[in-house]
Amino acid sequence: MDIMQNQNFILPETFIISGSARLPENCTAKHVYGNISIELEIDSKNLTILDVSCSSIPYLSEKILNKSLIGYKIDDAIFKTVKEIERRFFSPTKRAFIAALEDAYKWYKIAITTQKEKENDN
Repeated sequence: MDIMQNQNFILPETFIISGSARLPENCTAKHVYGNISIELEIDSKNLTILDVSCSSIPYLSEKILNKSLIGYKIDDAIFKTVKEIERRFFSPTKRAFIAALEDAYKWYKIAITTQKEKENDN
């Protein structure tokens, strides 16, 4: 069942998910931060990404992520952004960016499943 069709499905107006990944050893930021993280604020009504926050990510990389994610439905945006990273990033951190996005998407799926289970318990 589509989340949008279930009127009893209750989430806050927006919710935040985050994903993280280890930076590679050959990256300077690895020795300072260790990991990167990406947070996504999602509109509960239409599952559109409203905002993106990143840690340990350079400005230009974050700019590409923002353009690829904000305003798009999460299911489409994650896969579109991974393709964009594959096409445009030439950096030792490429895999970490993708892994952090995939981790955020995993947590999104967990959040949705948890909410559905709570709904079924009521």
